Amino acid sequence: MLIPNLHKAPTLTAINPDLTMADRIIKDIRYYESNVANIDGNSMPHNLGQLFKPTSDTNYIGQRIARKLNELRFCYGEFDHIYINLTTFLPENDLVISNRNIDKRIKYIDFGLSMTNYNSLSDADKNQLLKSITLTILKHICLADNLNIKLVDEVELLLAKLDTEIQISYKTKETSNYKIDISYQINPSSSSTRAIVKYLDKKDNSTRQGFIPIQFYDDIYSLVDTITLKGNDLILNPKKSFRADIHNERYKTPIALKLSELDRL
Repeated sequence: MLIPNLHKAPTLTAINPDLTMADRIIKDIRYYESNVANIDGNSMPHNLGQLFKPTSDTNYIGQRIARKLNELRFCYGEFDHIYINLTTFLPENDLVISNRNIDKRIKYIDFGLSMTNYNSLSDADKNQLLKSITLTILKHICLADNLNIKLVDEVELLLAKLDTEIQISYKTKETSNYKIDISYQINPSSSSTRAIVKYLDKKDNSTRQGFIPIQFYDDIYSLVDTITLKGNDLILNPKKSFRADIHNERYKTPIALKLSELDRL
């Protein structure tokens, strides 16, 4: 784990485990780059590519970490988007919580990085370094709250064990006879982004599992609203709204699965 140099003492946002109306659960972590100071009135950080060459997995790293923390209800005050700005403007490993204020939901955090050193790494090493930088930043902003640090620790352990195969839980339906869990994976190395349906039959303690390819991880939120079981048919009913209908045009809904056709575990 990287140990950042605090180039400038940041003002930490207090994190209360008892969420207030102003608190938001984290939704997204994105990566940007710059070679100038990240302050209001100066040029905005831009997408990776001009200074730091991303890998095919770069964007998914932040998504996996953010969505797992979302499942665990990680809160950083009113900010639900964390934008990590990799910058040559700061000395390597320096960390600054930016005062740039373009949206009350977005917090920019600058991290000093050597362009030469980063770009000389293999894709695998770039991915590992970016995970380390992200977790270091998350732990730093949570210094005042042990509970949230424990949540970051939990995600760190899962990433060490599962890496791209990490699963994010979404929805569960449970009765006295069965339990159905819906989760998803974001671009795992073994597959494209997909939803995972797991069915536990409590009568004989047997488990079955199936997969549903999805184009984008957040499609799952409009594709699956309620879960219905009718005999051998497991039906995932979509949300009903104008926005959900637009997202779901790419799919045949409702999604129907035959329990007998799911793989036994």
